[in-house]
Amino acid sequence: MQALPKSQRRRRIKKILAGIAGEAKTEAEKITAEAEKQAAEITAAAKAEAETDAEKIRADAEKKAELIINSGKSSAELLKRDTALKCRRELIEKALITVADTVNAYGDKDYFDFLLTLIKKEKLNGKGEVYLSVKDKARDTASFKSELSALDLTLSDTFADINGGFILKYGDIQINGELSALIHEKRDVLTDELNKALFN
Repeated sequence: MQALPKSQRRRRIKKILAGIAGEAKTEAEKITAEAEKQAAEITAAAKAEAETDAEKIRADAEKKAELIINSGKSSAELLKRDTALKCRRELIEKALITVADTVNAYGDKDYFDFLLTLIKKEKLNGKGEVYLSVKDKARDTASFKSELSALDLTLSDTFADINGGFILKYGDIQINGELSALIHEKRDVLTDELNKALFN
């Protein structure tokens, strides 16, 4: 086989090299395009995931903030209600304490009229004896004695160690009509009445 001339060989080599370079360039462009495509897909996926995470974080933050606000409102409402109830109880307690003082401060007629109303509710059949508080020594009891007599009761000359009101005795039977005892006994009823009077 006859050898090709040197110039022809060079052209042939150049042609082969040019073909190889062209193929390499095409392959490189193809690889680059594929890499860019994959990079774009990865970037888009990462962006979508980041946006989803950000939305979830934002929603969680809003939910937590709402819970904190609602919890704060609930706490404030409870505190307000508890404070109001405490104030109401204190006012009622003060009012109950002052009931006995108020009755003890009545004038003689009003005071004994009040006691007679209670005695009529508590009296038993038969003769009984009424003992007044030591505080009532100075009161005018003339009219009161007359009213008691009509009820088959007498007023004792001995005074009881009580804070207003009376002790009613039928032999061994003793009925405690001391004001503080009556208030304690009727506490629930009085509390209801005071609630209505003070807060309705």
